[in-house]
Amino acid sequence: MHRRHALRSMVLAASSLAMLGGCSPETDLTEAESLPLVSQEQGERAYDPGSGWRLAWQDDFTGTSLNPNHWTVLTSNYDPVTGNCNFGTGELEYPRAQNVTVSGGKLILTAQRTDDRPMDSRCTGFGPRSYYSGRIHSKGKVERRYGKIVASIKVPSGYGMWPAFWTLGANISNVGWPRSGEIDILEWHSNEPTWMKSAAHWFAGNGQQSWGTGANRGYSIADGFHTYEVEWTANQMIFRLDGQIQGNVFNHNEPAFQQNHYILLNLALGGNWYGHPSPDAIALPRGQTKTMEVEWVRWYEQGGTTTPTALTNPSFESGMTGWATWSPNGTAAAAFSETHNGGRSGAYHLTHWTNNTPFEVWTYQAKSGLPSGNYRVRAWVRKSGGFDIARLQAKTCGECAPVFTNLGTYGSYTLVETPSISVTGGYLELGFHTRAASGNSANFIHMDDVELIRL
Repeated sequence: MHRRHALRSMVLAASSLAMLGGCSPETDLTEAESLPLVSQEQGERAYDPGSGWRLAWQDDFTGTSLNPNHWTVLTSNYDPVTGNCNFGTGELEYPRAQNVTVSGGKLILTAQRTDDRPMDSRCTGFGPRSYYSGRIHSKGKVERRYGKIVASIKVPSGYGMWPAFWTLGANISNVGWPRSGEIDILEWHSNEPTWMKSAAHWFAGNGQQSWGTGANRGYSIADGFHTYEVEWTANQMIFRLDGQIQGNVFNHNEPAFQQNHYILLNLALGGNWYGHPSPDAIALPRGQTKTMEVEWVRWYEQGGTTTPTALTNPSFESGMTGWATWSPNGTAAAAFSETHNGGRSGAYHLTHWTNNTPFEVWTYQAKSGLPSGNYRVRAWVRKSGGFDIARLQAKTCGECAPVFTNLGTYGSYTLVETPSISVTGGYLELGFHTRAASGNSANFIHMDDVELIRL
């Protein structure tokens, strides 16, 4: 998306005018595996990174505010990281903090028309903006090289909407763009609503180089959750939509893609991808909003061999055999059950739910005699509603502080794992800790297929 930073120069290269759907040359778009037109009605989607991948970083957007250790919120149409106005693309929005919220287990970037005429004083030559919107990045906080970068996102429909999920090289403040490199995992354009557009941009020879592809879902991907990912190695990038529809493969050996990148998420409006439409042309009337919603973002890495450690009854097919339950207030019996049907695999799964009463419960399995080393706990989870505590966790003694992952909202079974925990005394407790201060029988967490992995 930031590739159009080149608009700061006096002349837009003719090659840029040949770009279709933002960043994708028409000859690189692929119809491979496109699906027939169907009604798009689904909630969040399950995601499995596949074998050989381990979770290096994640944000499931739990709680009521953005994690400041992961993200910076942009509050101007001047970008201090890249040093440009309107993001080099002539976009119509003015990002601000009020348009970035976390609620219901999701990040929400909201766009709305305004008559305030906001404008950064460093951008006076570009005129005032016509919209407020949201834009965040992980520069200086989450920067990594290679791996699978994936997110569950719902983009908004409507002419002029330009939602994006992408990366920039972490050295951009020093070398500028396009020498920093850019990986566009997702861009969406209203003229081709069935497409996830993806691209890479870098500097070689005497200037900017671009490569683009796409993945066609066969129906509009707007207004419903889909997973968008890039699998990035030292010499290749593979872009996937919903884990199954793949664009063309980008084979590369560019220095820009051999360094750390950081993540950006934003909802832009108008700009050069739409041919610089007037603000009045954008499909967002006064008093209405458009939202880009993000359920989770994850960065997986390939690493050393992982070895599963045998657990007792990990899929709850034999009742609660092997599992213990603790509660500080006697509410455990009403708070968990081994549930028939609806499991990710087999006939049974574990459920924590409120039963219309407050509760707290820790359902766990204790393992002893473990070899010393680093471990992670993995499980498949579905979750709806609000909880004060909802964790997959592990700890090395009953009173020890746990390592844990906060569970987000998952409409379909989704693989979740804890951070690494060091085991030196041979003992580990692992499982699910849930607490709800008020009762709501519509709130639930379903859990299945638990694994203990030695790294």
